[in-house]
Amino acid sequence: MLKLKEDLLQFIWQQRLLKPLALFTAGGNELVIVKTGDLNRNSGPDFFNARIKLKGVELIGNIEIHIKTSDWLKHGHQHDKSYDNIILHVVFDHDVELDQNRNHSVEVLEIKNLIDHKVLEKYEGLIGSGTRLPCAAMLKSVDDVKLISWMERMAVERLEHKTKRLADFFAAYNSDYISVFYSSLLRSFGFQVNAQPFEMLARQLPYQLLIRHSDSLLQLEALLLGTAGFLEDQFEERYLLQVQNEFEYLKHKYGLISLNKEIFKFSRLRPANFPDRRLSQLALLLHLRPQLLTSPYRFKDYSTLMQMMEIKSQGYWSNHYKLNGAENSSELSFGKSSAENIIINSIAPFLFFYAKKNAKPDLSSAAITLLSQCSLEQNVKTQLFSAKKEVLKNAADSQGIINLYDNYCSRKNCLNCGIASSLLKSA
Repeated sequence: MLKLKEDLLQFIWQQRLLKPLALFTAGGNELVIVKTGDLNRNSGPDFFNARIKLKGVELIGNIEIHIKTSDWLKHGHQHDKSYDNIILHVVFDHDVELDQNRNHSVEVLEIKNLIDHKVLEKYEGLIGSGTRLPCAAMLKSVDDVKLISWMERMAVERLEHKTKRLADFFAAYNSDYISVFYSSLLRSFGFQVNAQPFEMLARQLPYQLLIRHSDSLLQLEALLLGTAGFLEDQFEERYLLQVQNEFEYLKHKYGLISLNKEIFKFSRLRPANFPDRRLSQLALLLHLRPQLLTSPYRFKDYSTLMQMMEIKSQGYWSNHYKLNGAENSSELSFGKSSAENIIINSIAPFLFFYAKKNAKPDLSSAAITLLSQCSLEQNVKTQLFSAKKEVLKNAADSQGIINLYDNYCSRKNCLNCGIASSLLKSA
């Protein structure tokens, strides 16, 4: 049995999902809804600026919605002056006459017989679903145009969430845009598993040192691997000894303090994603393309960025997956998926953040365009939407899916979801 909640009644009212019948208040007066009003998510009446007609007179004001009329007393509205000026009290079940309504000439509209049972059944199917995606069984019936439109909104919302994190970096780094990008870039190179340790490395190793030594791949590797704590073992290979000796010099020169390498995770990672290997790739990228770090807001073209990150490991790392590891004969390069991961999780969010801070809408559009040019990400969340795989094709879609799942599906927040909303309205 569905347990009614006020947010469902608010949704039904806002979307005008009542049966197309003439409406009459509990007092027997005909009611015409001109405008349902603006939903209020803060304290006070549920809808502001509504317009209705009662007895031929148009009223403009606020509307309150309850499961039962007596909830007015239960919620203490009789003691709150902000509820004195409502123009209509909408309830599922009109169970009691209120002095408050009588004193302020407020009509009551009971809607329990005005709601189509199909709407309630479909809502119950969503909320009561035991699947990770509440609307999984109905997803195929969702209109493609509405789905795409909602995913575009979700992709922007995800960028806005990421912007909040970058804003925290911005405050912590005294409004230094390069520091913000640098921290974001390192998080991306750590991928999901090592994002936090790589961010810690960014705080430990100033980007200015990497720029200063960008002409030397040896010194870049020494700074990154050494500060990460990976150069404290005993090595025998000549190149590794060179890197180790170089770091000892740079460490003393700049007063660097190494992290504990144990914070970096190797377990359940493919060798290509080992953190020391990723750091070697970052060193090579900054050696070959230092301008990516010095002027990140200049690069907003997908083809240019992919060419910049088209790097092939050199020297020791051309045939090793890790420090002091065995040789590997396969070709080791920074692949397309890795490059797109950097665009999706670092470059596009930074451009969006920079655009917001500097009122540059063209960069906001560029960030979204970059996402739309990257491939659809493959993960457990995007797989939930496989029924729409012909429609959802790029990283803007997959970023939208991730945001949708995290903030709506997993929380059964269906009434605020455009997809679920379209399903309920089609009931």
